Amino acid sequence: MDHQTIRMLLLSAGWKERDIAAATAEQGLDMPVPIPADAGGARDAFYHLLTFAGLYAVVISFLILAYAYINRWLPDVALEPYATEEGFRMSIRWSLSAIIVAYPVFVWISRILLSELKAHPEKVSGGVRRWLTYLTLFVAASVLMGDVIALIFSLLNGEITLRFFLKALVVFVVTGSVFLYYFQSLRIDPGALSALNKKYGSVTTVAVLASFIYGLVLVGSPGTERLRKIDAQRVNDIRTIAEATLDVVHGTDRWSRPVSSGPIKSLPKSLEDIAQGSERQRVPLSDGTGAPYVYSVVDRTHFSVCAVFSFENREQYAPFWDHPAGKHCYTFDAAVMNLP
Repeated sequence: MDHQTIRMLLLSAGWKERDIAAATAEQGLDMPVPIPADAGGARDAFYHLLTFAGLYAVVISFLILAYAYINRWLPDVALEPYATEEGFRMSIRWSLSAIIVAYPVFVWISRILLSELKAHPEKVSGGVRRWLTYLTLFVAASVLMGDVIALIFSLLNGEITLRFFLKALVVFVVTGSVFLYYFQSLRIDPGALSALNKKYGSVTTVAVLASFIYGLVLVGSPGTERLRKIDAQRVNDIRTIAEATLDVVHGTDRWSRPVSSGPIKSLPKSLEDIAQGSERQRVPLSDGTGAPYVYSVVDRTHFSVCAVFSFENREQYAPFWDHPAGKHCYTFDAAVMNLP
């Protein structure tokens, strides 16, 4: 049959015009019909948006990790009182979580796009790809200019330090690499994209893995983090016990009295007495592992609460609540109506 007759029969059977034309072309032509650069618009847009979202997430997370490591290697004495170990570990955990999710997605979708560009070189000039690539180039160039401006300003102002220089260098190297890769990807032949990807991909993978492994070493395993959280809960429980003890001694209206007046009540003799006399809050008798807290009366106005901690904790902004690993006792003065 001639093509027109076959077309009419297929249309009457429910086939779509586009599928019939593709099948006819495949049967009658010696080469595949080229696909327009903007073909598959929504699908291509999804892949490219996901790729660049993964790229931004990885770059930002990597920079946060690099900044945290530099801060750890070169601490700033002026900022040290405001820095906490928990805040340091929290920033690293967020960045590690982002890299765990974003980097595999970025690599996977990039491979899919690379294979499609090999099969259909005309897609290299696709509108979505070019717009997002030039947007990334603009962001990278802006960051590079800002980084250089800040570095020169600090140098002229006499405030440049090794810590600041290393951070500026990291930003320059990371954003500069992103800029060079995507700038070259727009100018080279589609067949050379594979070699370009291998060159940049191997270096990027090594850098990301190194920062990821070092971050895991610093924050520890999930089991270690759980023990740290139990330690933090122990400190909160001891604070609660001390608050309840002051309530028993001074009354729950002690907040309305700025200074103590007259003799105070006798200190409770046990944790059970504190729990029975507390009206505002529940008094914990043991920690998350079931180990009991040890309460003891030191003298007429002083009492202590002891617990066993898994790790040392040094928070310089509140040194009273620091503790070593192992058993540690906090001593409180009941004559003072507020906790340290």
